[in-house]
Amino acid sequence: MSSPEHAQALRPEKVLSESNRKSCIERLQSYKLLKIENYNESIQEAAVLVPLCIYKGELGLLYTQRSIKLTSNGGQVSFPGGMRDKCDANLEETALRETWEELKIPKEKIDVWTTAMLILKNDVNVMPVLAYIGEVEPEQLEINPDEVEEAFVVTLEKLCDPTLHAYTRFKNFRLCLPAFIGGKYRVWGFTGMITHIVLECLLPDVYKHKIQQVNFLRKDTSGEVEAKPSTKQNITLSKI
Repeated sequence: MSSPEHAQALRPEKVLSESNRKSCIERLQSYKLLKIENYNESIQEAAVLVPLCIYKGELGLLYTQRSIKLTSNGGQVSFPGGMRDKCDANLEETALRETWEELKIPKEKIDVWTTAMLILKNDVNVMPVLAYIGEVEPEQLEINPDEVEEAFVVTLEKLCDPTLHAYTRFKNFRLCLPAFIGGKYRVWGFTGMITHIVLECLLPDVYKHKIQQVNFLRKDTSGEVEAKPSTKQNITLSKI
């Protein structure tokens, strides 16, 4: 349960205000997570839209559950998005096109705030694109059943509730990422990491889910993936 101060800070008029939007954009554009060294244009690129929306009068983020028909990460929670096509002028266009293909949300309804840093995931550089899409009823969206099983919203109140925070540890990579358990499905992994970044930039005075130990993956000059451990300890790990 949020405090009266947090409830006030989460009001749409506060979060969507021009001043908060400007501050969020500045934080997101300067956010340092993965520094991609020796950038190679031959590496594939992708983009995801991070859709800030209003659902039943509350602000939240719109997620999708990937179709179980998909061979890659089928059934997992994600943001709408995908690989860049040759016809895409840039990665922002990729995110908008994929959102239309998956959820039939037209780009005219999407108010793009900013793009974030490229994040390296499985040999693909992925760019998050933060946008506001207005009021949404996920049950009424025209989802593409070949790509999406379901669309759902998790409110900002639940995403910021510390009692609904968890961690997912990836033992093979000595990697630990934030997870969120307040919605219909668990938000974790790469999508959980993007959610964490956006909330830190959007609601720095409310969102307090701190990562106590994280080993970020990065490519070295030989192309090998390495894990760099943090010096901080005492982390609570969730089980998956």
